[in-house]
Amino acid sequence: MLAALKFCQGSVAKKDFVPELKHFSINHGRVRGFNGILALSSPIPFDIDCKPKAEPLAKAIANCTETVQLSMTPAGRLSVKSGNFKVNIDCIQEDTAHVDPEGAFVDINGAELLKGLKACAPFIGNDAYRPWCNGVLIKDQSMFATNNAVIVEYWHGSAFNHVVNLPRDAVREMLRIGEAPIQTQLSETSITFHYSNDRWLRTQLYINDWPDLGKVLNNQSNMTPINPELFVGLEVVKPFIDKLGSIFFENGELKTHEFEDEGATYAVTGLDYSAKYNIANLQLLKGTVQMIDWSGTGFKGACMFQGERLRGAIIGMVRT
Repeated sequence: MLAALKFCQGSVAKKDFVPELKHFSINHGRVRGFNGILALSSPIPFDIDCKPKAEPLAKAIANCTETVQLSMTPAGRLSVKSGNFKVNIDCIQEDTAHVDPEGAFVDINGAELLKGLKACAPFIGNDAYRPWCNGVLIKDQSMFATNNAVIVEYWHGSAFNHVVNLPRDAVREMLRIGEAPIQTQLSETSITFHYSNDRWLRTQLYINDWPDLGKVLNNQSNMTPINPELFVGLEVVKPFIDKLGSIFFENGELKTHEFEDEGATYAVTGLDYSAKYNIANLQLLKGTVQMIDWSGTGFKGACMFQGERLRGAIIGMVRT
């Protein structure tokens, strides 16, 4: 029972704007959660229909060390009892907005999809003014993500004749589940991933209003292997950076400040360029990028890079 509740926990609303969304819906041997965007559902060994508050129920089940006994109290609460432990969980009676899978089944390689989401996840944006970049765009045989300073394309290789923008929270939950979905359903506004043991994740989709990515990604470049010493240097000088997270490339050195008598420096072979970057964006490249062109000859000075089944670009900060 705890496994079923844990599977659904990520779909419970965190705020009380719609209190009903902080409750599980349990009926016909299934538990469902829905936060307005993301829904999760799993079979549950429980034959009482109710809508208990999700967070205390999950905590209650986690505290049960012996056989769990569940029942409804005369006041309409869910009673959870295990050995000497007992707790009553508030329930609601009114209708809720819990949803089910819908749409036609479509083909996609679940294992490759999961690999691609893992590769793209660090680069997903969080921008209220550009909501399209707060997800992973799945288009043709590729997946795209950007935080407006770094953009990546991952080749998943599956034949997927649709365009969907998968929200950041859905990506996070799929990575938490850590299993390859075995089936996919797609409607005009939602996508559902089905897992083993009759579990599923459904999410609303973000808008697909992405710009023309080819303007950046199809630029010519002259890449060389990225020097691993770059990431060693970034960690060393990180305690000395300014509030903007600025890192300067100058004369073969990483610098936290532009002027000679300020901050920290670290020499890195191959950084014979003059540029300014955000340290967090540079650190995203660790373990992902194998080749890069630091000369910044691409679109608007973007530095092109490549990794395993991945290509992308990083744009520097404006120097004042």
